[in-house]
Amino acid sequence: MADNKICDFLSVRDLEVEYSSGGEVIHAVNGVSFDVESGKTLGLVGETGAGKTTIAKSILRILPDHATKAVRGQIFYKGQDLLAMPLDEMRPFRGSQISMIFQDPMTALNPTKVVADQISEGLVLHQGLDKAAARVEANKMLEMVGISSDRADEYPHQFSGGMKQRVVIAIALACNPLLLIADEPTTALDVTIQAQVLDLIADLKAKLNTAMILITHDLGVVADQCDSVAIVYAGQIVESGSKEQIFDHPTHPYTIGLFGSLPDISKDVDRLSPVEGLPPDPTNLPAGCKFHPRCPKATEACAQGEIPNKELAPGHFCRCINI
Repeated sequence: MADNKICDFLSVRDLEVEYSSGGEVIHAVNGVSFDVESGKTLGLVGETGAGKTTIAKSILRILPDHATKAVRGQIFYKGQDLLAMPLDEMRPFRGSQISMIFQDPMTALNPTKVVADQISEGLVLHQGLDKAAARVEANKMLEMVGISSDRADEYPHQFSGGMKQRVVIAIALACNPLLLIADEPTTALDVTIQAQVLDLIADLKAKLNTAMILITHDLGVVADQCDSVAIVYAGQIVESGSKEQIFDHPTHPYTIGLFGSLPDISKDVDRLSPVEGLPPDPTNLPAGCKFHPRCPKATEACAQGEIPNKELAPGHFCRCINI
């Protein structure tokens, strides 16, 4: 999905992240590279623990200090390497140009502050508005996400889960960021509210021409929202390409397994075909292809050395030697 050429908007190159826990090294992200073009949406897809959220937090440089052992690679945003710049130069990018919708609105919101003040905070910090002007804008943002401004002085506990997520979206979009990172923004919501929130994000993204990285394990959401897709397994991108390439021509055995585990109402089957086994222990990753212990097509060669990322068609890459 990415080569050595740097994209004008966002390019992640050879990103590696290691955590330490209990004296062990956790290899969370292992050589990830991808591009996101201005105004486009990239879907990061994979099982829980694949490293998707770590990739996202690396872009904003909000990885936990106490657990992060090493971060290597480059993250170019509009030509600037975010990982190389001093932290005080990085801070103005957060919330202003790059913003994030966190996975759990229950923990993303401050329970001691009314929602309008939480939206206003970024406007005061990044746009230099006084409190009164920021409050006016915060009320507008609430209305934009479908919450009446007369609820601006209410606390998070007074809102439902779906409404909390709308507040989180309002906070993320308040400063009109150029890049929005949405970390499984509908996981905690019921199906009806999921659809509403996704429609809201898509509408606001179109209005503001915001690029987005959408982290999910729901391929239906990817089909609806994304322009390109990267399949993440054990901290590596094993297949990437346009949405059409991934959905019409899935090639990596893991990608094929993900699609095989989806129900299809046009087929009469007794059981789905899940991906057998469990993801590998990130403290002890297998040699060679990280997926080979679970792969139905694995050979002895799959456990040997680094697996090259082959370009199957322009922009369609797959990390597998059996293709």
